[in-house]
Amino acid sequence: MATNRHAQIRYTILDRCFSNFNRLYVYEALLKEVNTVLYDIGSDGIKLRQLQYDIDHMKSDEGWAIELDETLKVGRKKAFRYVEKNFSIANHPLNVNDVEQLETTIAILSRYKHREEFSWLEEFIPRMVLSFDLVDQGENGIISYQENFYLKGKEFIGILFNLILKKKKVKLIYEPYGKPKQEANVNPYHLKQYNNRWFLLCYNEEYQSISNYSLDRINHVEELEESFEPNTIDWVDYFHDIIGVTKPENGVVEEVVLKFSENRINYVLTKPLHGSQRPFRTDESGNSILIEVIPNRELYQLILSFGSDVEVLQPQGVKDNLKTIVRKMNEKY
Repeated sequence: MATNRHAQIRYTILDRCFSNFNRLYVYEALLKEVNTVLYDIGSDGIKLRQLQYDIDHMKSDEGWAIELDETLKVGRKKAFRYVEKNFSIANHPLNVNDVEQLETTIAILSRYKHREEFSWLEEFIPRMVLSFDLVDQGENGIISYQENFYLKGKEFIGILFNLILKKKKVKLIYEPYGKPKQEANVNPYHLKQYNNRWFLLCYNEEYQSISNYSLDRINHVEELEESFEPNTIDWVDYFHDIIGVTKPENGVVEEVVLKFSENRINYVLTKPLHGSQRPFRTDESGNSILIEVIPNRELYQLILSFGSDVEVLQPQGVKDNLKTIVRKMNEKY
């Protein structure tokens, strides 16, 4: 059984490979996956014998008692994959060693939670502590999180994340609303969550442009052999001028002025609609704000979510588009 400090890293990589039902791994491929990560963190790679020890440990009761499909082969070579598609060591109860390592990791992360760029740790750390039952919180609990257990497509998040890291081209099979299934070969670049949905931003070879696909419309992800060159897109800059994930081609940033009712303006002031939000100084009532964005469908959805509590003052193009949407809505009632 492996005992060195990189064992948990190797188990995690093997778990990821065994969980991948879009590809079969033989010994050589498993070694390549493991050693690539070890080299990246400045460690020595492992040999075949160590890999076999790792797999034996994962199969043992002292490990996670994993079950591999012993019938799989690639040519004459033995291939590795879990019997159960949804199995993962991440779903297995923690052992004493796991708990100790997790508590150490959380303690280290806690050092950085007050740094501005790691402010997300303020929420992440309590979620980790409760999710893994590291404290006794009693029957009534301490904190609740919104979680959509039935979110379609979330099973692709880890797969696409790793393919982005490996810079591997991908074939997607997806199903647009009201249309038949389609295929697209893409270079996966970035994953983004918006409004409780996940989106893949990628380079679409057919359209030769950046496209986004909601993961809940993707039916299948297939790793292709070809790699792609690292993208040079600054994603912070890419999303700077939009709300959501849709960036219209040739879109232009406009000053959008919104006037809110008395009972909604404080909500908008305490929870800005966009990073560019500022008061619209010419409105003496103080109920108007200005945002600088490229108009897209997410902007219109956001405005409509406020119902009669908001009025678009400018630009005229946004007002006209909103009138058209409201008119079509009115025709249905």
